Amino acid sequence: MKVAALDLGSNTFLCLICDVSQGKIAKIYSDEVQVVRLGQGLSSSKKFHPDALARAKKTLSDFAQSIQKHKPDQVLAMATSAARDAENKEELFKICEDLNIPLEIISGEQEAQITYSGSVSGMKSSDAKTLVVDIGGGSTEFIVGLGPKLISGHSQNIGCVRLTEKFIPTQPTDLKDIEACKIEILKVIQQSKQKLNSDIHQILAVAGTPTALVTAELGGFDPAKIDGYQLTKNRLEEWLSKLSQASIEEKQNMGIPVGRADVILVGVLILLATLEVFCKDEIIVSTRGVRYGVAIYMESKIS
Repeated sequence: MKVAALDLGSNTFLCLICDVSQGKIAKIYSDEVQVVRLGQGLSSSKKFHPDALARAKKTLSDFAQSIQKHKPDQVLAMATSAARDAENKEELFKICEDLNIPLEIISGEQEAQITYSGSVSGMKSSDAKTLVVDIGGGSTEFIVGLGPKLISGHSQNIGCVRLTEKFIPTQPTDLKDIEACKIEILKVIQQSKQKLNSDIHQILAVAGTPTALVTAELGGFDPAKIDGYQLTKNRLEEWLSKLSQASIEEKQNMGIPVGRADVILVGVLILLATLEVFCKDEIIVSTRGVRYGVAIYMESKIS
């Protein structure tokens, strides 16, 4: 079955058009990513900013053109943390309705299930208990599973846009601001570890932070090389040192994309804190995530 699976996150919108067969992605026709920053100012205002909605409309119009070109059998957009928090979420529904894109706003628990199934969809079957970490703009999901089966997971409000707005007033960034942000992140991840109540063998990181770091290291985006790439604790600490001393423009010159450069410092702090709390030395990177899970979810509803 050919599907269009859209992930409308707090920072990034993604649209995957692919064939799905028996719970696996069989063929990819299109995989688009645009930084929208839907969560702009949401923590303080509790509403989508008009500029964020304008960017969302432009991006979804672009995605609608791709959908028309590839003519999938099913289309579904899922919105996560930002849409759960926004008092004016009906404005996002109206944009999607006008473009014939069905939209669902999913709970943190649903997001955990969908994120996990999408993230591990490209992995070989394994008996290793895996922690999937999905750093979004508004929230981060921590999900434990074994093979294709989810064991437990939940969402925490420590997204990279949310915490950048709260803790990072300048770039380059003062060490005291970094430390205050780190303390908040460690506290929340400790809570996550207690809730998950599970020893893990490996950590799989998805979404923009890890893929942007590896893209910068490789000198370009290559999914075949990024999937399975191992980011060590030492390498992440080196990135933290470089990023904390750099302006946004300097981060872009390092290879971090526009729209990601101003929030990636917090993303690195979340990855490092995850390694610290779960006592691991490396993270495995994946380019997959919610959009893959949405595609698999659509097929499961039909079959």
